[in-house]
Amino acid sequence: MKIILAIIFLLSSLQSNQVRPGLSVWFSAIDLSFAGGGRLLFNPNGRNIDLSIISNSKLFSTSYIFYPAGIQAQSASLSMLINDKFINTSINHVSYGTFEGYDENAVRTENYTSSDTWLRMGYTGDVFKKFPARYGVSNQMYVSKLEDHISASIYSSFGLVWTIKKYNLDIGATVNDILIIHDKLIEDINSMYFHIGLCKDLIYLPLKLCIDFQLNTSLNLNDCYLSGSFRVSENILLNLGTSTRKFAQNTQQSLSRTIFGSSGVGIFYKNEELVIGYGLYFYGSGGFSSGLDLRISF
Repeated sequence: MKIILAIIFLLSSLQSNQVRPGLSVWFSAIDLSFAGGGRLLFNPNGRNIDLSIISNSKLFSTSYIFYPAGIQAQSASLSMLINDKFINTSINHVSYGTFEGYDENAVRTENYTSSDTWLRMGYTGDVFKKFPARYGVSNQMYVSKLEDHISASIYSSFGLVWTIKKYNLDIGATVNDILIIHDKLIEDINSMYFHIGLCKDLIYLPLKLCIDFQLNTSLNLNDCYLSGSFRVSENILLNLGTSTRKFAQNTQQSLSRTIFGSSGVGIFYKNEELVIGYGLYFYGSGGFSSGLDLRISF
């Protein structure tokens, strides 16, 4: 217990700074539809820690996300159950586009590209066989490319979730994006943050409701997320989400943008072997991102 308290004190004493833009990219339609919430729910193409074990079969998943300004993100993952641990491996890639190149004399040179790539491996298991709690670990290599310059970093995340079956309630906490190794030629920054989440299946509604809180390393609240997944029919799910990011994105252009900014919606078709989904995320400043998910069990 003393070791755990010491670790918490050490982590909470770190100072929070800016984070690399690539750390904030969403890679799945689930992320878009929940507006970044629903962190305790299964999302094989996201960068979140997988704390849910939903299948004994192998799962292949892929996603394609369209951001404004021609930015695109793609993902592919493979998940399987091995020795009572749910293993997830994935690759996430975001392309920021092609840019015109100029030298210091403003003379036209060759075009260049910019992109970020994640290679991720994580696993989830039971803390104790007779205790309704699970742990998750995620290790990720992050490779960032700008023209001919390439930098690489390794991040690690871990978390716990406790299931209270009597109340159909999940309570979880994670520590995310702990910087382990980075390119010494690049001045890297402290990206770590904490997350606390609750998810509950409502009794009188076909709805799984989630509340998520994101805190910085000083334990100050950064953002709050509210999301839910409605079971419209046996095979159709409707996801909705919103967050307090709407206040940071608010440009006071209209009341509707203030209300619906930083919100998401998505519809998903599910059966025993297939999940197909489409998600949208609306910015408070105007515009939206969209994405497609495909998951196959085999």
